[in-house]
Amino acid sequence: MKQTFTRFRNLPGEEISTVNHALIRLKMTGHAEWPLLKSRRTPCSTLHRNPAALTARKAASMESDNLLKLLEQLDPGVVLFDDAFNVLFINQALLLIFPKISREEVFRTNLLALHEEKLRNQIRDIFRVMKDASRPVPHTIRHLGRDRDERFLFLKLMPLLDSSLQQTINGCLVYDITSFITTAQRTLLKIPVSTASGIRLIDPSEILYIRAENVYSRIFTARGDFFCDLPLGVIEEGLPTKEFIRIHRSYLIHLGKVKKIDRDAQSLAVVMEGDQARLPVSRSRSKDFLQRIGLR
Repeated sequence: MKQTFTRFRNLPGEEISTVNHALIRLKMTGHAEWPLLKSRRTPCSTLHRNPAALTARKAASMESDNLLKLLEQLDPGVVLFDDAFNVLFINQALLLIFPKISREEVFRTNLLALHEEKLRNQIRDIFRVMKDASRPVPHTIRHLGRDRDERFLFLKLMPLLDSSLQQTINGCLVYDITSFITTAQRTLLKIPVSTASGIRLIDPSEILYIRAENVYSRIFTARGDFFCDLPLGVIEEGLPTKEFIRIHRSYLIHLGKVKKIDRDAQSLAVVMEGDQARLPVSRSRSKDFLQRIGLR
């Protein structure tokens, strides 16, 4: 006999933040390094100024403007490299983002060799997309250093042209956004996602569920679904286990947003608030899920 359990909960009314990215003019100096500008960081507390006095739209717009100002005042790491990923030029800020890597090593080794093996294919994919794109390609990755120090990096890749307008080298701006989207314990405060208008930051409380898409993810909210550069496993590690649970190798759900549970002798599935999709619960995870939901 099929059993159906229904559960209701109010949806959050927060706006999804929009991050716009400033154009940064690059000026060659003829040296292997570019000068490092003094960073003027804006405190994160300025991201929210009296939100109760504003409409949701104005609050979202204000937050977006402040995030833009933060990015404008950060010193991006800059690296120029050829199609074989050999590094040609860097700036001093790049070495500050990767303090465990010496200047000599950067130029001596291939750019891919500075990253974990499983991240190298992802970087190659980003590079191929950049080659086919007509504008800079934004991308977010998680970098694990040699001491397992975790950093979330926002990359902006672009092909550069010489005087004959023939592409000769490739450029990449590197922003360390770790402190803006995670706590000191590396719990995710925001998740960067891609939209037609740019990059948005989604609050975990807005998430209904997340679906794996190869080495990437798709995040579903009451406002729509969004592509995310981060793998499902990386997002899972950064979300609170009290609120989120993996129900299948391809699905991670918000326990507080479960609307309905369909259960029969052969299968177990859930339906989330504001969404009609039946998400399968794998047999190996069903016991833990039912215990967490309070049905066993």
